[in-house]
Amino acid sequence: MSQMKRWQPLIQKTETAPFTWLLVAQIAFIASSPLVVSNEAGQWIRITGLFAILLSGVYAAAVRRGFLVVALILLAPALFAWLGPDIFSDVIDEVLRLLSAAACLTFTCVVIITSLYRQEQVTQETITGGIDAYLLMGIIFMLFHQAIAITDPSAYTLHGLPMNEFAVPIDQLHGISTMLYFSFTTLTTLGYGDIAPASNIARLLTNTEAIIGQLYVAIFIARLVSLRVTQGVSGKQHSD
Repeated sequence: MSQMKRWQPLIQKTETAPFTWLLVAQIAFIASSPLVVSNEAGQWIRITGLFAILLSGVYAAAVRRGFLVVALILLAPALFAWLGPDIFSDVIDEVLRLLSAAACLTFTCVVIITSLYRQEQVTQETITGGIDAYLLMGIIFMLFHQAIAITDPSAYTLHGLPMNEFAVPIDQLHGISTMLYFSFTTLTTLGYGDIAPASNIARLLTNTEAIIGQLYVAIFIARLVSLRVTQGVSGKQHSD
């Protein structure tokens, strides 16, 4: 029993590490994307940052063997789409890259939210995981917005004019800083109005992101309060 107690801090530290690494990868990607120059080297920096998030997500899913298997299955087509040869037209290949990455990150987000729901007390893991899930939502919707803009450059307008940057020959993650900015202003319902959805599917996706962003924050805070109250009642009963 004493040996088990000796290893307990190490076990807890190992369990929180996946969420921490994912948080670091996301912050680095979000902070660096607007600063990276749009050339070949810059594109590879963005791709490396995105893959750091994908791999950190797989690591986070390793908390359960079943989750890990699904995460690896979803990661395989994403690796092929990004690193393998082009098969279809430039537009289709780029959309497949974005959607395959979005599928991986969506599953990671589900894994994190499921893990948070199973938590019985507020810990560092709870807070880190909650932030991870929120940032993942912004990146996932960024990928969806990007895919729509590449398919239809007139789907979004900038200051009332079509966003011409998506009408040029497609490069990997071209215009990502623009859609990253738009996604998080939508997720937080900040909405400056400089970028606006023009097509029906773009409007639907934008409304969906805004609703999910608000509901998630409300539910997550309510969950934290509920766990904290439960902890307080439990602690009081033990002290009595």
